[in-house]
Amino acid sequence: MADNLKPDPFKPAQPKIPGVPDRVFARPVAAKPKPMMAWLIGGVALALVVGLAVGWRMRVSAAKRAPVAAQPAEAPARTSDFSPIPAAPAGVPTAPGPVATAEELAKPWAAKKFMYRSDLEGMVPAMVVHLPGGGYWAFSLQEPYGRCQLDFVADMAKLRDEYGFTANHPMVADPCNHTVYDLMRYGSTPKGLVRGDIVQGTGLRPPLAIEVHEEGRRIVVGRME
Repeated sequence: MADNLKPDPFKPAQPKIPGVPDRVFARPVAAKPKPMMAWLIGGVALALVVGLAVGWRMRVSAAKRAPVAAQPAEAPARTSDFSPIPAAPAGVPTAPGPVATAEELAKPWAAKKFMYRSDLEGMVPAMVVHLPGGGYWAFSLQEPYGRCQLDFVADMAKLRDEYGFTANHPMVADPCNHTVYDLMRYGSTPKGLVRGDIVQGTGLRPPLAIEVHEEGRRIVVGRME
């Protein structure tokens, strides 16, 4: 009985203080976490892991698509800035080059149309005329500084009725502004005198002249002014 009352050296007895209960000196016991708190902590941790995984996957997908989006679209094939020059109508000669024969233009005021190939204007309508007294004159039928096509009027009644001008030989007339040009007279231009003086209307200058000469029995057209 005495052995049972022997104090344990590893468990010293609590001191006895008068008036103070023994349980005040009892060792506190750690509180166990509640089950609800553990579930909440686990849910937050799981949400963080899932969010990191989804973000990493989206980043990898965007990186894979980036090179494709960065590729520029193929530029359309560039076409030439210059349109091809249209061909002359069937049966109409083109110049520079032969445009008529001496037999075709044997009579005074005999005339023949042709197309002149211009680097700037494309195919331009033109005409060569056998002048009285011999010689030929070629000129553009396109209005100077305009787009109206000139008319070689050999009908004196038409010249009088449509243009209000009376003459005794054919004239070149502009149907747009009713200017009348006389190939028997010379008019001034910045480059000098040229056939086709203005005898009526508001035209600015005679029709553009084209070089013309004979090669044997051929009428050959050269450079346009």
